[in-house]
Amino acid sequence: MYILLIVNLFISSFMLGLILVTQIVSYPLFLKVEVSNFSIFHDDYVNRISFIAVPVMLGELFISTLVYFYFNTFLGFMILLSTILIFISTFIIQVPLHNKLKLANNRKHIIKLVNTNWVRTFLWLVKSIFSILIIFKEAI
Repeated sequence: MYILLIVNLFISSFMLGLILVTQIVSYPLFLKVEVSNFSIFHDDYVNRISFIAVPVMLGELFISTLVYFYFNTFLGFMILLSTILIFISTFIIQVPLHNKLKLANNRKHIIKLVNTNWVRTFLWLVKSIFSILIIFKEAI
């Protein structure tokens, strides 16, 4: 079952990379899009990123749950907790902000999206660290 830990690390690392690009590149660029094009740009962005992020996040939740139940350690718990907190942040903070931006280009909402997204960025970093640590603890 150590392959589970490798898959978990791969997914955690992939999502950390994706959220870093989102945080450092994509979201700040929302501020550069002209108001007249913003709605089309935003809808296209959300559709394209969702095509990548949603299936991987669902897989991540499934794998994190398996890691917790199979290894049943503090690190397994922290991996699952990090994933749950990412989902909570996504659906309580980021999705509602995207829904507001869908209606209108609002600089205040974009800045709030950038600032609050640091929570998910930090959590994916922490989850990636825990994912490395559990491999060292359980498999090496």
